[in-house]
Amino acid sequence: MNLSGTGRRMARRCLGVSVAVLICSGCGGGQEVVALPSLTNSVAPLPSLSAVEEDAVASAYTKFVAMLDRADSLPAESRKAQLATVMVDPQLSRVLRRIDEMKRQNIATYGHVIVHVKSVQLTESGATVIDCQDSRGAGTMNSVTGKKINRGVQQGSTKALLVKGSDGQWRVSKSITVGEGC
Repeated sequence: MNLSGTGRRMARRCLGVSVAVLICSGCGGGQEVVALPSLTNSVAPLPSLSAVEEDAVASAYTKFVAMLDRADSLPAESRKAQLATVMVDPQLSRVLRRIDEMKRQNIATYGHVIVHVKSVQLTESGATVIDCQDSRGAGTMNSVTGKKINRGVQQGSTKALLVKGSDGQWRVSKSITVGEGC
């Protein structure tokens, strides 16, 4: 058999692996030799680091929206701390001011917003999420009478900027309603 340089290297590599397997197979105190799985039947590759981060960002954003759905009903004494788990300033201060303003005007939120994350973009300074929210089942109401003041829309385009804290958690630093339609 006449092998090229590449073929000879491959043959030596295979021979080396075979010798190593034979040597190790004698080290089991009589244990049965088990065939190793082939590379073609291996488990699916692990997701890339950026895909894992993008999922973490999308999850953090989804938690942020869920927290906003009930932000005004959180106990006043723990509201800031609870909101700080999903947002940072300037968003945190904006939400706290808005809740105080709503309380003074006897306005409360109702319902839940459904998140449809369209994209997550990682940047040097954080991440950007583009969402097409369905807020038809949510809105504001008079907290005294229970009368609904307004409700959301089927498709509301939202852009959120997130930063990663020193604890490794992503939090929203700014959320902007772009407009109706996506």
